[in-house]
Formats: sequence, C-alpha cells, structure tokens
Amino acid sequence: LVILVAEVTAFGLAAAYKDRARTETKNYLQTTITNYYTSSNERNQTDAVTLMWNYMMSELHCCGVDDYRDFALSDKWNESKRDRVVPAACCIQTSLFQPQDKNCPFSPTETNSYFKKGCYTALTDWIMYNRNLVIIVAVAVGLTQLLAIFLAFCLCKSIEKYRGMRL
Repeated sequence: LVILVAEVTAFGLAAAYKDRARTETKNYLQTTITNYYTSSNERNQTDAVTLMWNYMMSELHCCGVDDYRDFALSDKWNESKRDRVVPAACCIQTSLFQPQDKNCPFSPTETNSYFKKGCYTALTDWIMYNRNLVIIVAVAVGLTQLLAIFLAFCLCKSIEKYRGMRL
C-alpha cells in the first residue's frame, strides 16, 4: 500500500513539474556538451559523457542539444576536433560511428548528416512516442498491486474466520 501511494505521488509530482523538468534537462544536456564532450579517439573513447552523447546522437539521428553549433561552446571539443565541424556520430552511418560519407565530419550537409536536428527534440519525441507503453506498464503494475492488496485482505479475513478451529 505504501509503495502504491509513493508511485502515485511520484506520478503527480512528475506531472506538476514537467515544464521545470524539461528546462532542467535541456540545461543539463547543454552543460555536459560544454564541459565534458571531447572528440579525441572517438572510436575507443573511454569518457562516459562522450560515449553517452555519441551513442544518443547515433541512435536518435541527431546532433548536439539544439544543433551542431552546440559543440562550438565546448573547450574540449575545440581543442581536439582537428578541423571537424561535427562529431562522426552526427553523420549518417554505415555502422556505429562510421560515417557513410567520410567528409561528413568536415563538411556536414542535410544529405550526409543530422547536423541541424537537435537531440533534445529527438529525445522528447522518443519519450512521447513511447509514452503509451510507459503508461500501460505503470497502470498494469498499479492494478497488480491493488489486486495483491485486495487478496491480502481476503486472506486476513479467512484466517480470522478459522482461528478457533483445530485441524
């Protein structure tokens, strides 16, 4: 019962503060690019933030938070980019981090990259596309918990009824 109440409370808070959550998420994403994103050794990168961004850009077919210009704000990217305009993950790929057009990181266009599509929009679109699945799972879990609570009360009543009997 306590878990169910906590879940309902969490859902209510998420609904009430969704605009603030969107703003904070976008600011956080921008901060991670500005302060942590680097381009050195993209294929074997061990930096978790860079790996996360490369994976997200590759999977969601996007580039930066708003677009490719976000990388101009990153000191680490600017120090290591070697004449590249965008990371390889912003390019249309044949396989993970392998651009279809080898010139894409140096000269991105709308036909060889996703350089004008921001990941914040792509991420919110992905969440909205999958929200029905999330809602269905949440409702199913909630109903299962309610059924378990009901059956527990029934079991308690049955135990009281047979308390005085000997088997």
